[in-house]
Amino acid sequence: MSLAALLHECARLAAGGGVGALASVVRRRGSLPMSASAKLLVTADGARFGTIGGGCLEAEVMERALDVCERRLPVCTQHSLNAELAGDYGLTCGGTADVFIEPVFPHAMLAALYAEAAAVVARGDRAVLATARTWPDGAPAKLLITATRRIGLDGDASLHAAAAAYEAARETPWFGDEVVVEALVGAPRLVVFGGGHVGARICEAAAFSGFRVTIVDDRAEFADAQRLPWAEQVLCCDLGDVRAAAVMPSDFVVICTRGHQHDALIAAQVAPVFPRFLGMLGSRRKAALTAQALRGWDVDEAAIARIVCPVGMAVGADTPAEIAISVVAQMIQQRRQAAADDRPIAVGEAAGGA
Repeated sequence: MSLAALLHECARLAAGGGVGALASVVRRRGSLPMSASAKLLVTADGARFGTIGGGCLEAEVMERALDVCERRLPVCTQHSLNAELAGDYGLTCGGTADVFIEPVFPHAMLAALYAEAAAVVARGDRAVLATARTWPDGAPAKLLITATRRIGLDGDASLHAAAAAYEAARETPWFGDEVVVEALVGAPRLVVFGGGHVGARICEAAAFSGFRVTIVDDRAEFADAQRLPWAEQVLCCDLGDVRAAAVMPSDFVVICTRGHQHDALIAAQVAPVFPRFLGMLGSRRKAALTAQALRGWDVDEAAIARIVCPVGMAVGADTPAEIAISVVAQMIQQRRQAAADDRPIAVGEAAGGA
Protein backbone atom coordinates (compact mmCIF):
# COMPACT_ATOMS: atom_id res chain seq x y z
CA MET A 1 0.00 0.00 0.00
CA SER A 2 1.37 3.42 -0.91
CA LEU A 3 2.04 6.06 1.73
CA ALA A 4 -0.51 8.38 0.12
CA ALA A 5 -3.21 5.67 0.30
CA LEU A 6 -2.39 4.92 3.94
CA LEU A 7 -2.58 8.62 4.88
CA HIS A 8 -5.86 8.90 2.97
CA GLU A 9 -7.25 6.04 5.09
CA CYS A 10 -6.13 7.89 8.23
CA ALA A 11 -7.97 10.98 6.96
CA ARG A 12 -11.10 8.90 6.38
CA LEU A 13 -11.04 7.57 9.93
CA ALA A 14 -10.41 11.03 11.39
CA ALA A 15 -13.29 12.46 9.36
CA GLY A 16 -15.67 10.14 11.19
CA GLY A 17 -15.01 6.82 9.52
CA GLY A 18 -13.89 4.99 12.65
CA VAL A 19 -10.99 4.52 15.05
CA GLY A 20 -7.54 3.16 14.37
CA ALA A 21 -3.92 3.25 15.46
CA LEU A 22 -0.98 4.22 13.26
CA ALA A 23 2.29 2.42 14.03
CA SER A 24 5.51 3.95 12.65
CA VAL A 25 9.02 2.54 12.85
CA VAL A 26 11.03 5.42 14.27
CA ARG A 27 14.37 3.78 15.03
CA ARG A 28 16.12 0.55 14.08
CA ARG A 29 19.21 -1.11 15.46
CA GLY A 30 20.70 -4.23 13.94
CA SER A 31 19.34 -6.10 10.94
CA LEU A 32 15.57 -6.19 10.71
CA PRO A 33 13.14 -7.19 7.91
CA MET A 34 11.47 -3.78 7.61
CA SER A 35 11.90 -0.38 6.02
CA ALA A 36 13.38 2.41 8.13
CA SER A 37 10.15 4.36 7.65
CA ALA A 38 7.62 1.52 7.63
CA LYS A 39 4.04 2.19 8.73
CA LEU A 40 1.07 0.03 9.68
CA LEU A 41 -2.47 1.29 10.26
CA VAL A 42 -4.71 -0.99 12.32
CA THR A 43 -8.41 -0.25 12.77
CA ALA A 44 -10.42 -1.10 15.86
CA ASP A 45 -12.12 -3.94 13.99
CA GLY A 46 -8.77 -5.47 13.02
CA ALA A 47 -8.34 -4.27 9.44
CA ARG A 48 -4.72 -3.61 8.39
CA PHE A 49 -3.20 -1.15 5.94
CA GLY A 50 0.52 -1.13 5.20
CA THR A 51 3.14 -3.24 6.96
CA ILE A 52 6.12 -2.96 9.25
CA GLY A 53 7.66 -6.18 8.02
CA GLY A 54 5.23 -8.93 8.94
CA GLY A 55 5.94 -11.92 11.12
CA CYS A 56 6.24 -11.93 14.88
CA LEU A 57 7.14 -8.24 15.20
CA GLU A 58 4.06 -7.15 13.30
CA ALA A 59 1.87 -9.44 15.39
CA GLU A 60 3.21 -7.80 18.56
CA VAL A 61 2.66 -4.31 17.17
CA MET A 62 -0.89 -5.16 16.11
CA GLU A 63 -1.71 -6.27 19.64
CA ARG A 64 -0.42 -2.98 21.06
CA ALA A 65 -2.18 -1.01 18.33
CA LEU A 66 -5.56 -2.46 19.26
CA ASP A 67 -4.91 -1.34 22.84
CA VAL A 68 -4.08 2.18 21.57
CA CYS A 69 -7.36 2.18 19.63
CA GLU A 70 -9.20 1.60 22.89
CA ARG A 71 -7.20 3.96 25.13
CA ARG A 72 -6.70 6.69 22.49
CA LEU A 73 -3.27 7.65 23.81
CA PRO A 74 0.05 7.22 21.98
CA VAL A 75 2.70 4.80 23.18
CA CYS A 76 6.30 4.03 22.28
CA THR A 77 7.15 0.35 22.17
CA GLN A 78 10.38 -1.54 21.61
CA HIS A 79 10.48 -4.86 19.81
CA SER A 80 13.47 -7.16 19.62
CA LEU A 81 14.20 -10.01 17.27
CA ASN A 82 17.01 -11.89 18.97
CA ALA A 83 18.97 -14.76 17.47
CA GLU A 84 16.86 -17.42 19.18
CA LEU A 85 13.54 -15.91 18.13
CA ALA A 86 14.82 -15.25 14.61
CA GLY A 87 15.84 -18.90 14.37
CA ASP A 88 12.36 -20.00 15.38
CA TYR A 89 10.98 -18.12 12.38
CA GLY A 90 13.69 -19.33 10.01
CA LEU A 91 15.34 -15.89 9.85
CA THR A 92 19.01 -14.99 9.99
CA CYS A 93 18.55 -11.36 11.03
CA GLY A 94 18.14 -9.83 14.46
CA GLY A 95 17.85 -6.42 16.05
CA THR A 96 15.62 -3.95 17.85
CA ALA A 97 12.99 -1.56 16.54
CA ASP A 98 11.34 1.36 18.32
CA VAL A 99 7.75 1.81 17.17
CA PHE A 100 5.58 4.85 17.86
CA ILE A 101 1.87 3.99 17.92
CA GLU A 102 -0.65 6.82 17.92
CA PRO A 103 -4.44 6.79 17.85
CA VAL A 104 -6.44 7.97 14.85
CA PHE A 105 -9.99 8.93 15.75
CA PRO A 106 -12.67 11.39 14.64
CA HIS A 107 -11.15 14.83 15.14
CA ALA A 108 -11.32 17.90 12.88
CA MET A 109 -7.62 18.77 13.11
CA LEU A 110 -6.54 15.18 12.47
CA ALA A 111 -8.86 14.94 9.48
CA ALA A 112 -7.45 18.13 7.93
CA LEU A 113 -3.86 17.17 8.72
CA TYR A 114 -4.02 13.68 7.23
CA ALA A 115 -5.97 14.87 4.19
CA GLU A 116 -3.30 17.48 3.44
CA ALA A 117 -0.50 14.99 4.10
CA ALA A 118 -2.06 12.51 1.68
CA ALA A 119 -2.41 15.22 -0.98
CA VAL A 120 1.21 16.36 -0.56
CA VAL A 121 2.55 12.82 -0.91
CA ALA A 122 0.25 12.00 -3.85
CA ARG A 123 1.63 14.88 -5.89
CA GLY A 124 5.22 13.97 -5.09
CA ASP A 125 5.99 16.79 -2.66
CA ARG A 126 7.51 16.72 0.83
CA ALA A 127 6.16 17.65 4.25
CA VAL A 128 7.55 17.44 7.78
CA LEU A 129 5.35 16.02 10.53
CA ALA A 130 6.16 16.54 14.21
CA THR A 131 4.20 14.59 16.82
CA ALA A 132 4.45 14.81 20.60
CA ARG A 133 5.10 11.45 22.24
CA THR A 134 2.52 12.16 24.94
CA TRP A 135 -0.92 13.78 24.64
CA PRO A 136 -1.65 14.78 28.27
CA ASP A 137 -5.22 15.98 27.69
CA GLY A 138 -6.03 13.31 25.12
CA ALA A 139 -6.05 15.84 22.27
CA PRO A 140 -3.74 15.17 19.28
CA ALA A 141 -0.45 17.05 19.56
CA LYS A 142 0.78 17.20 15.97
CA LEU A 143 2.12 19.77 13.51
CA LEU A 144 2.33 19.27 9.74
CA ILE A 145 4.51 21.71 7.80
CA THR A 146 4.28 21.82 4.01
CA ALA A 147 5.68 24.32 1.53
CA THR A 148 2.54 26.43 1.85
CA ARG A 149 0.64 25.38 4.97
CA ARG A 150 0.89 24.55 8.67
CA ILE A 151 -1.81 22.34 10.18
CA GLY A 152 -2.03 21.36 13.83
CA LEU A 153 -0.56 22.93 16.96
CA ASP A 154 1.18 25.83 15.24
CA GLY A 155 1.83 27.54 18.56
CA ASP A 156 3.64 24.59 20.18
CA ALA A 157 7.29 25.63 20.63
CA SER A 158 8.64 22.10 21.04
CA LEU A 159 6.98 20.86 17.86
CA HIS A 160 8.23 23.89 15.95
CA ALA A 161 11.80 23.52 17.23
CA ALA A 162 11.96 19.82 16.44
CA ALA A 163 10.56 20.31 12.92
CA ALA A 164 12.96 23.20 12.25
CA ALA A 165 15.98 21.10 13.24
CA TYR A 166 15.03 18.19 10.98
CA GLU A 167 17.49 17.99 8.08
CA ALA A 168 16.12 18.99 4.68
CA ALA A 169 17.29 15.81 2.93
CA ARG A 170 16.53 13.39 5.73
CA GLU A 171 13.92 10.70 5.08
CA THR A 172 14.27 8.53 8.19
CA PRO A 173 12.42 9.60 11.37
CA TRP A 174 14.01 11.40 14.31
CA PHE A 175 12.98 9.89 17.64
CA GLY A 176 13.46 12.33 20.54
CA ASP A 177 12.51 12.20 24.20
CA GLU A 178 9.44 14.39 23.64
CA VAL A 179 8.83 14.59 19.88
CA VAL A 180 8.89 12.29 16.87
CA VAL A 181 9.71 14.04 13.58
CA GLU A 182 9.40 12.44 10.18
CA ALA A 183 9.45 13.37 6.53
CA LEU A 184 6.42 12.48 4.44
CA VAL A 185 7.97 12.17 1.01
CA GLY A 186 6.03 11.58 -2.17
CA ALA A 187 7.14 9.06 -4.74
CA PRO A 188 9.86 10.56 -6.96
CA ARG A 189 9.04 11.40 -10.57
CA LEU A 190 10.78 9.63 -13.43
CA VAL A 191 10.64 10.99 -16.97
CA VAL A 192 11.44 8.38 -19.63
CA PHE A 193 12.16 9.72 -23.09
CA GLY A 194 11.39 6.90 -25.50
CA GLY A 195 8.38 4.60 -25.33
CA GLY A 196 9.90 1.65 -27.17
CA HIS A 197 10.55 -1.81 -25.78
CA VAL A 198 13.20 -0.71 -23.24
CA GLY A 199 11.34 2.46 -22.26
CA ALA A 200 8.14 0.50 -21.63
CA ARG A 201 9.93 -2.02 -19.43
CA ILE A 202 11.69 0.78 -17.50
CA CYS A 203 8.29 2.36 -16.95
CA GLU A 204 6.86 -0.89 -15.62
CA ALA A 205 9.79 -1.67 -13.30
CA ALA A 206 10.02 1.91 -12.02
CA ALA A 207 6.29 2.15 -11.26
CA PHE A 208 6.49 -1.14 -9.35
CA SER A 209 9.46 0.28 -7.39
CA GLY A 210 7.66 3.42 -6.28
CA PHE A 211 8.32 6.00 -9.00
CA ARG A 212 5.67 8.16 -10.67
CA VAL A 213 6.48 7.73 -14.35
CA THR A 214 6.00 10.08 -17.30
CA ILE A 215 6.71 8.60 -20.75
CA VAL A 216 7.55 10.91 -23.67
CA ASP A 217 7.71 9.90 -27.34
CA ASP A 218 7.15 11.63 -30.67
CA ARG A 219 5.24 8.68 -32.13
CA ALA A 220 1.56 8.41 -31.26
CA GLU A 221 1.58 4.61 -31.50
CA PHE A 222 4.29 4.46 -28.80
CA ALA A 223 2.95 7.34 -26.70
CA ASP A 224 -0.20 5.36 -26.03
CA ALA A 225 -1.60 5.26 -22.49
CA GLN A 226 -3.31 1.92 -23.10
CA ARG A 227 0.04 0.41 -24.07
CA LEU A 228 1.70 1.92 -20.98
CA PRO A 229 -0.76 1.34 -18.10
CA TRP A 230 1.99 1.82 -15.50
CA ALA A 231 2.67 5.42 -16.53
CA GLU A 232 1.10 8.28 -14.61
CA GLN A 233 1.41 10.48 -17.70
CA VAL A 234 2.05 9.78 -21.39
CA LEU A 235 3.09 12.65 -23.68
CA CYS A 236 3.44 12.80 -27.44
CA CYS A 237 5.56 15.73 -28.58
CA ASP A 238 8.38 16.80 -30.89
CA LEU A 239 11.65 15.64 -29.33
CA GLY A 240 13.18 18.92 -30.41
CA ASP A 241 10.95 20.68 -27.89
CA VAL A 242 10.26 18.67 -24.74
CA ARG A 243 9.07 21.55 -22.57
CA ALA A 244 5.75 19.73 -22.15
CA ALA A 245 7.56 17.21 -19.96
CA ALA A 246 8.39 20.03 -17.50
CA VAL A 247 11.52 18.33 -16.14
CA MET A 248 12.44 19.60 -12.67
CA PRO A 249 15.69 19.36 -10.64
CA SER A 250 13.96 16.85 -8.34
CA ASP A 251 13.15 14.48 -11.23
CA PHE A 252 14.88 11.35 -12.42
CA VAL A 253 15.37 11.18 -16.20
CA VAL A 254 16.23 8.30 -18.53
CA ILE A 255 16.81 8.88 -22.24
CA CYS A 256 16.29 5.80 -24.41
CA THR A 257 14.86 6.87 -27.74
CA ARG A 258 15.29 5.06 -31.04
CA GLY A 259 18.28 7.12 -32.25
CA HIS A 260 21.47 8.75 -30.97
CA GLN A 261 20.56 12.07 -32.56
CA HIS A 262 17.26 12.17 -30.68
CA ASP A 263 19.03 11.28 -27.43
CA ALA A 264 21.59 14.07 -27.83
CA LEU A 265 18.86 16.58 -28.68
CA ILE A 266 16.92 15.68 -25.55
CA ALA A 267 20.05 15.71 -23.37
CA ALA A 268 20.81 19.26 -24.58
CA GLN A 269 17.40 20.38 -23.30
CA VAL A 270 17.32 18.39 -20.07
CA ALA A 271 20.91 18.41 -18.76
CA PRO A 272 20.93 22.19 -18.02
CA VAL A 273 18.04 21.62 -15.60
CA PHE A 274 20.39 19.44 -13.47
CA PRO A 275 17.83 16.71 -12.68
CA ARG A 276 18.49 14.52 -9.67
CA PHE A 277 19.48 11.70 -12.01
CA LEU A 278 20.07 11.78 -15.76
CA GLY A 279 20.82 8.48 -17.46
CA MET A 280 21.16 7.66 -21.13
CA LEU A 281 21.11 4.27 -22.81
CA GLY A 282 24.18 3.51 -24.90
CA SER A 283 27.90 2.85 -24.92
CA ARG A 284 30.90 4.80 -23.67
CA ARG A 285 31.56 5.81 -27.26
CA LYS A 286 28.04 7.19 -27.48
CA ALA A 287 28.64 9.09 -24.23
CA ALA A 288 31.76 10.70 -25.70
CA LEU A 289 30.04 11.63 -28.97
CA THR A 290 27.04 13.04 -27.11
CA ALA A 291 29.28 15.12 -24.86
CA GLN A 292 31.05 16.47 -27.93
CA ALA A 293 27.73 17.44 -29.52
CA LEU A 294 26.51 19.12 -26.34
CA ARG A 295 29.67 21.19 -26.08
CA GLY A 296 29.05 22.34 -29.63
CA TRP A 297 25.62 23.51 -28.49
CA ASP A 298 27.18 25.40 -25.54
CA VAL A 299 25.76 23.12 -22.87
CA ASP A 300 27.45 23.72 -19.51
CA GLU A 301 30.30 21.32 -18.80
CA ALA A 302 29.00 20.60 -15.30
CA ALA A 303 25.64 19.59 -16.78
CA ILE A 304 27.32 17.28 -19.29
CA ALA A 305 29.36 15.63 -16.54
CA ARG A 306 26.17 14.57 -14.73
CA ILE A 307 24.94 12.40 -17.59
CA VAL A 308 25.22 8.69 -16.71
CA CYS A 309 25.98 6.76 -19.89
CA PRO A 310 25.81 3.85 -20.20
CA VAL A 311 22.97 3.92 -17.70
CA GLY A 312 22.23 0.87 -15.54
CA MET A 313 24.16 -1.26 -13.10
CA ALA A 314 26.72 -3.63 -14.61
CA VAL A 315 24.84 -6.92 -14.26
CA GLY A 316 25.27 -8.20 -17.80
CA ALA A 317 21.75 -7.15 -18.79
CA ASP A 318 20.72 -8.14 -22.32
CA THR A 319 16.94 -8.19 -22.75
CA PRO A 320 14.71 -5.09 -22.39
CA ALA A 321 13.42 -6.39 -19.06
CA GLU A 322 16.93 -7.03 -17.73
CA ILE A 323 18.10 -3.61 -18.89
CA ALA A 324 15.11 -2.03 -17.17
CA ILE A 325 15.92 -3.78 -13.90
CA SER A 326 19.54 -2.62 -14.06
CA VAL A 327 18.46 0.97 -14.75
CA VAL A 328 15.83 1.07 -11.99
CA ALA A 329 18.29 -0.49 -9.52
CA GLN A 330 20.74 2.32 -10.25
CA MET A 331 18.01 4.92 -9.70
CA ILE A 332 17.03 3.32 -6.41
CA GLN A 333 20.66 3.47 -5.31
CA GLN A 334 20.77 7.18 -6.21
CA ARG A 335 17.46 7.83 -4.47
CA ARG A 336 18.53 6.18 -1.24
CA GLN A 337 21.94 7.84 -0.99
CA ALA A 338 20.37 11.05 0.30
CA ALA A 339 18.54 9.08 3.00
CA ALA A 340 21.51 6.89 3.93
CA ASP A 341 22.42 8.94 7.01
CA ASP A 342 20.50 7.03 9.66
CA ARG A 343 22.54 8.44 12.55
CA PRO A 344 20.76 9.20 15.83
CA ILE A 345 20.48 12.90 16.73
CA ALA A 346 21.72 13.74 20.22
CA VAL A 347 19.08 14.45 22.84
CA GLY A 348 18.35 18.18 22.87
CA GLU A 349 19.72 18.73 19.34
CA ALA A 350 16.29 19.23 17.82
CA ALA A 351 15.45 21.81 20.46
CA GLY A 352 18.56 23.82 19.70
CA GLY A 353 20.70 22.35 22.48
CA ALA A 354 24.46 22.56 22.58
